[in-house]
Amino acid sequence: MDAVTLKGRKAGFELQLADWASITDITAELQTLLTRLAGDTPEGDIDFALETGDRRLSDDAVASIQAVFDQFPRFTVKTIHAEVDLVGPLLARVATQSVHLVGGIIRSGQVEEVQGDVLFVGTLHRSGTLKATGSIFVMGSAAGLLIAGSAGDQGAIIAGDISQAGQIRIADTVEIIDKNTYGPQTTSYINDLHILEHGELGKLAQLRPRIFRKLEEL
Repeated sequence: MDAVTLKGRKAGFELQLADWASITDITAELQTLLTRLAGDTPEGDIDFALETGDRRLSDDAVASIQAVFDQFPRFTVKTIHAEVDLVGPLLARVATQSVHLVGGIIRSGQVEEVQGDVLFVGTLHRSGTLKATGSIFVMGSAAGLLIAGSAGDQGAIIAGDISQAGQIRIADTVEIIDKNTYGPQTTSYINDLHILEHGELGKLAQLRPRIFRKLEEL
């Protein structure tokens, strides 16, 4: 029996990791399988669902599995399911790669923090804060502080209507919003000179192709 079994799904693939197999066998077969799959599918991002069976993975085992996937930037673990406890570290990694819908009202003095990308459809009051480790797509009303790439990701963006925002921040780069002509299709990002720049949302595919593919799925 195989330590790793690949199955096709309507969207992406499912990887079944045999709970009787050693982590050494799993990572070896996973390396071979993903290498072959990368050659067979040279373009496009691929999502994976991991089934770990009746197994609790140790921290070292999780690190070994992560190390294999880190070699294939087009491959992303989107969901994880185990018959026992969910695997915390891998689950946290999945959260950072997901787009989260945030609505409601963020009032003055409140801080909403999210792991991953955010589609914001609520109301952000002045002196309120929306903070994401990934990018922020504004489809609601934002008058407060928007922080993308809060953990230091300089590839994050803020897209949407920022004309009323008090301040925007990407990683460690800040801009205070004063009188401006920003429209609802503004894309803010850090350019090659480490300067916060504003462009058109239509250029997102060239600026950040991976983020653009996520936006297409919303």
